[in-house]
Order: sequence, then structure tokens, then C-alpha cells
Amino acid sequence: MDFPLIDRAVDLLLRSKHTVVLTGAGISTESGVPDFRSPGGIWERYDPTLFFYARFVAEPDVVWRCLIEMNSSGSLSLWDARPNRGHLALAELEDMGLVKAVITQNVDNLHQKAGSRTVIEFHGNMLVFRCLDCGRRYGYEQLLEIIAEGTSLPPRCECGGVLKPDAVFFGEAIPADALNESFRHAQECDLMLVVGTSAQIEPAASLPIVAKGMHSMFRGMGAFFSKITSHVIEINREPTPLTGEVSDFLIQGSAGEILSLIVQKVKEKRG
Repeated sequence: MDFPLIDRAVDLLLRSKHTVVLTGAGISTESGVPDFRSPGGIWERYDPTLFFYARFVAEPDVVWRCLIEMNSSGSLSLWDARPNRGHLALAELEDMGLVKAVITQNVDNLHQKAGSRTVIEFHGNMLVFRCLDCGRRYGYEQLLEIIAEGTSLPPRCECGGVLKPDAVFFGEAIPADALNESFRHAQECDLMLVVGTSAQIEPAASLPIVAKGMHSMFRGMGAFFSKITSHVIEINREPTPLTGEVSDFLIQGSAGEILSLIVQKVKEKRG
């Protein structure tokens, strides 16, 4: 554990006027939620085309059978997952007034379960379900009732339309509100914590670049401006394309352990 870097992160956090956090799969693996792309992840065990929007529209029954099997086998049991100390630490920093928003690439709802209030879901939420016809949304408990009462898949809305997990499948656009809010926070922040993400998937990968005031293929979104002082701190187990190029420094290790220690030191400094 690099304690001098943690102290530096705490100092920047306490001086910041607008801190935003970008999280990826690495913060949720400590809750037992598997990474999709890493070795041994979901894509190695299941056909990735099941998460293509066109495949869902064409064969919703096939996709739903796979989703139910993934849950029952424990391969992707998001509804049973519990927030870990990393999620809880970020919620506590928000309560302290030190974090303005969490932008997450995850679809597991764990930031909300931990108590974070301002959560921007870049890729949607697998625990909310949307009717493809009327747009009505259902929670997980409601979905269980629909499945239990139904005689076949896919589960359907009261209007008869097919229900789909309200996560962004391949071939679907990022929700416009989430995209715009994310880039607004990136443009306005003076500190971004990048936690547990490989920073390789666009457009989320451009958010730290925008936060730093550097060139990005997405820099035209919103009122982009040059920044005099802004910082990007990575918290990750491994270096990423941001390391040494965009981020000021990388604190390498467990997101839960590092974020918990940051909260502890913030409390000590605040007295």
C-alpha cells in the first residue's frame, strides 16, 4: 500500500470543490460480481451475442433463459450481491459533501444499495426492466412475480410488450441523459477518482481525458473549456492506458481497501 499517495489523494479531495468518481467492474468484483471481459469472465463462459440488442429482439426467449440460468448458477447473480467497503466508502464521501456524483459503468445497482444518491448509470441497470413497447419500468421483485405467474418466456408487460433488462446491450445507445450528465460533471470537476476501470471502452474512457482538460474525440459534447487546475487519480489493481498519460498518479491495490483508508484519513484530518 502506497501511503504517501493515499495522503496526497486525501489532500486533493479535501481541497477539491467538485469531485466526481468514475467506477468500473473492479469496484464490484469484491462483492462477487464477475468482470465481463477479464480472463475467466462472463464472455468466456457465455456467448457474448446474447447481449446484442438485435439478438434480444429476435430471440428474447433464448436470452431470457440464459439470464435466468446465469442467476440460478451464480454466474451473474446481481440481485443477491451486496455492496462492499468500496461502495460504502464512496457513499460516505458523498454524505460528507466531498463527492458530487458517481458515474458508473456497472449495471449492478450496488452504489445505490450502499447509499449513494447521485449515481449516473452510464450503461443502465440490470435490476430494472423496461417494456420495449410502452416503456414502462419494473423492479426486480415485480419481475419475479411476472415470471412466476407466466407460462412462458419472455416476461411481458401489462400491455403485452416484451420486458428487457434496462441495461445497455451491444448496439444500443448510451442513454442521452446519462451521457450528457457524465460529460457535464467531467467538464466541471476539478478532481476525478477513476476506480476499478480498464479505461478502454468508449465513450466512458474519454471522461478522465475531458476531466483533465485534454483532447478527446468527445470533447465537443457540451460546453468544453480548458482547465487551469484539475486532477485525475486512478485506484486500480493494474495500470491502464490512463496511467502516466492522463492520470496524475495510480494507487495500486484493492479499491475497497484504498477507499476505506481514504475515508479514515479524511475523518482524521477533519478532526
